[in-house]
Amino acid sequence: MKRNMVLVAIVLVLSFGARMWVSAAPPVPSRESLDGFPKELAGWKMQAEEKIQDNIAGVLKADDYVLRSYTKPGAPVPVDLFVAYYKTQKAGESMHSPKNCLPGWGWQILEMDRVPLNPSDPQNPAIVNRYLVEKDGERSLVFYWYQANGRMIASEYWGKVYLVWDALRTGRRDGAIVRFVVPLPKGGDDARANDAALELARASVPLLPKYLPE
Repeated sequence: MKRNMVLVAIVLVLSFGARMWVSAAPPVPSRESLDGFPKELAGWKMQAEEKIQDNIAGVLKADDYVLRSYTKPGAPVPVDLFVAYYKTQKAGESMHSPKNCLPGWGWQILEMDRVPLNPSDPQNPAIVNRYLVEKDGERSLVFYWYQANGRMIASEYWGKVYLVWDALRTGRRDGAIVRFVVPLPKGGDDARANDAALELARASVPLLPKYLPE
């Protein structure tokens, strides 16, 4: 009984300390605007760039973002890239999970799994989330992960753990969500569309630290 009370007390003290630390103004790392993200990379070329509608931006509350469509000769379909960066994360301003946002926008999640960006590199597989979604008869694959302090994080739970850890250790609370979406044409080759999205994602990863500080 006494041991349990001690453990509860320790948790409360740590939680209070974390709240006090996190309430302080965090340092803002030096970074470049996502507007400067390459429009051409590894044979992929920007096809279109969009601005998010004001009502959606008001919900998103990102400090910086980029939303583009890329295409490549030989690729079966274009691939959409979306990156949203937050200088700080706190209640009401944290990153929105596609697990919640997609159903909110009418997309039904049919399948969820995780896949490696680098399947041939067991030392650095770079695991990301993959969703198969459908809306009005149209299907798409959604790949995403969270990125903070140089980490690629698929798990939302571990994303929150690292957020508290980094806030206590360095004072930083910045982070980003990185997402790729590829449509699956009816009668098309789903595997080729899947590979196209992963190819663009792999090409983007080494470029991201310039815009999402490590």
